[in-house]
Amino acid sequence: MGLRAYAAAMQLSPHSLRKWRDRLDAGEFAIDWRAHLHPSARPGVSTSARNSASERRLTAAEIGDPTAPRAPVRRFFSDEEKLAIAKETEQPGAKVSAVARKHGIVTGLLFRWRSQFGIAQKKRSKLARVVIPDDSPAAHVLRDLVRPPEGMMVIGLADGGRIFAPAGIDPDAVRAQIESGEMAP
Repeated sequence: MGLRAYAAAMQLSPHSLRKWRDRLDAGEFAIDWRAHLHPSARPGVSTSARNSASERRLTAAEIGDPTAPRAPVRRFFSDEEKLAIAKETEQPGAKVSAVARKHGIVTGLLFRWRSQFGIAQKKRSKLARVVIPDDSPAAHVLRDLVRPPEGMMVIGLADGGRIFAPAGIDPDAVRAQIESGEMAP
């Protein structure tokens, strides 16, 4: 592929392309191109919660420059370490966020480990069915807690149940439809 065709394909000017080719051939630059990648284009390599975006720069100085920020070191945890850290959250009064801060990891990672090792946050609630007789005062109070939505009205059924129907509809017609089985309550 010729210079003009390559420049057109890459949407570069032929002059700029020639200039940089000559500079690179002359060895003027020792560039680590990975350091020039935008931080969003770099893969995430840390599990630390202390990664600050202000430490990263779009471009860095020469290779080996002591003032250039060094890349964060990726830490690896063994399964035993993960389990021990995840079990710390089970201690009385321990919070997941505090344990994560203590170890310098993000809380999402700690939640993932808890799920991986089957450590539940709390015991699941067991629900029980409660039956209240219709004639008790408590049943009337509970019924009054559920208000009809706007534009709807309450229609009492023969079995003591209630349904919501559009306002202005004939309640006897609704009851007749439910009793005939045309409409489910």
